Amino acid sequence: MNLSIEGKKALVTGGSHGIGLAIKQGLKEEGVQVYSISRREGYDVLRNDDMERATEQYKEIDILVNNVGGGGRWGTIPYHQTYYKVWDEVYRKNAKACYLLTCNSLPYMMEKQWGRVITIASVFGKEGGGRPWFVAAKAAEIAMMKSFALDKSYQQHNITFNTVAPGAIYIPDKEMDDYEKYGDVKDVANLVVFLCSNRARWINGACIVIDGGFSKSF
Repeated sequence: MNLSIEGKKALVTGGSHGIGLAIKQGLKEEGVQVYSISRREGYDVLRNDDMERATEQYKEIDILVNNVGGGGRWGTIPYHQTYYKVWDEVYRKNAKACYLLTCNSLPYMMEKQWGRVITIASVFGKEGGGRPWFVAAKAAEIAMMKSFALDKSYQQHNITFNTVAPGAIYIPDKEMDDYEKYGDVKDVANLVVFLCSNRARWINGACIVIDGGFSKSF
């Protein structure tokens, strides 16, 4: 399928493995020039100097995929015994990196009269069930994308903001048992690539769940 995004420039955070790598590959197949930041590539979103370097280097992009995240298994149970630093770092790793890079890329997108921002949250940002610091950070990402989408100043510049909320996804370079219980990284990547296209121009402010029927809400 020709999605008419050939020649666009994209930044995928956390793009060195798993979902991020699959998204990079999917965008490249559509002729997109793809950049990536991750710890393997010398960027740690928990380091302020690395984030400053990333925001300076990747201002002029048409597509931003906020994929970097994690922390869903950090901390301890019972939750009240988890030190505040965990809550803070999980928020910074997910939501803070998301809003810094989103705000940084918007002036260029507005100038170009076109842009796509897709954030990879989690089904546990939409429903309860995960550890609260992770749920709170992912819920913040979903709310952030919805709030940006409602702003007419971005709508009139043809910029859309959407969230993809995966459930359990099999990551090839991690030790995970019972493959049949998981979705594939390409399941997420296929949707993200579509949301980047003009074919998805009227999808804005959506939170789309990819979890094989795991979640229960309407």
